Amino acid sequence: MISKKLHIISFDVPFPADYGGAIDVFYRVVALHKLGYKITLHCFEYGRGKQEELNKYCEQVYYYKRKKFSAFFAKEPFIVASRKSTQLLANLQLDDAPILFEGLHTCAFLNNKNLKKRLKIARTHNIEHDYYAELAKTSKGWRKLFFQREAKKLQKFEPILAESNHILAIQQNDVSHFKSYSTYIKPVETKKVHLLTASMPKLEMEFNPNTEEFCLFHGNLSVVENENALMWIIGNITFPKGLLFVVAGKNPSSNLKSICAQLEVELIANPSDEEMQNLIQSARIHLLYTEQATGLKLKLLNALSSSGHVLLNDKMIAGTNLEELCILANSPEEYSEKLNVLMEQPLSEDNYKQREIIFQEQFNTENNCKRVFDLIN
Repeated sequence: MISKKLHIISFDVPFPADYGGAIDVFYRVVALHKLGYKITLHCFEYGRGKQEELNKYCEQVYYYKRKKFSAFFAKEPFIVASRKSTQLLANLQLDDAPILFEGLHTCAFLNNKNLKKRLKIARTHNIEHDYYAELAKTSKGWRKLFFQREAKKLQKFEPILAESNHILAIQQNDVSHFKSYSTYIKPVETKKVHLLTASMPKLEMEFNPNTEEFCLFHGNLSVVENENALMWIIGNITFPKGLLFVVAGKNPSSNLKSICAQLEVELIANPSDEEMQNLIQSARIHLLYTEQATGLKLKLLNALSSSGHVLLNDKMIAGTNLEELCILANSPEEYSEKLNVLMEQPLSEDNYKQREIIFQEQFNTENNCKRVFDLIN
């Protein structure tokens, strides 16, 4: 196997792989290492610390501090300006290896003259200005103003992607959007935008015919999008009598804890990886909701890898072809009605096998990375 050098710039320390963005980056690093890449990983560290685990897959790991205060006054978006490091730029120039920019967050130097001759690959996790505009709609006060301002800055900044040689979009709708940033003239070369779906660990899927009569909502509860989704569910859906609603995830706010306690919703804060996986594999129904048809939600893939029904709205699966594996509900009444039905009908083994086939075809991280990176090289 031929070894290839590659720089990867990560917007965060990608281990532990305990939320969507970290999972996507970490398991791509693991897959590329297995494919023979010698990786120099650049991480922005703001609370997760240095991680020895990353040294197993990388030749070198650099850590940089985010500069949050000064970033508020920069012309670039906050998520970009806070990750603009002169030391990073210097380290990127220590060799001439290709550079993978993980997220628009890390693209401050994508058009830098010192990197002009380098092969540059931009991995997009979202259409970021759409994501922040949606956050603004459901926020109040200073948060609303910040998200509105950030959305405008991100929309203005996004054309920097034209400076990349290749763009790796996470879902099909995003492929269409990012094709507008092809800088090539020949039609055959406009194929610089590639679909690379979310990277994730290999799933050892095993059917569980004995799911328990509870409904699960899981995710990083400190993320505004997830808290807003949960508040919508709690405020709008009527749960069948006898169906326990369990919420599990990282760092719930004190307000969320109080609301769950008042409504007798079982809240499990900061479960271990093992506890979370047990909950996912045991739930009869996974309840998902979003106002944002952006990116690919890894909590959706986690839910679909279980033996429970997945009940969600259409925005949750926009840009994917996973609709046939899920049950759609787009109003509180539809959610409530279908919860009543699904509570009495455990997922069939045939439905589970259909999921397994699609996961093997679409979400084999090593195969997906090999196909895309062979194309790039």
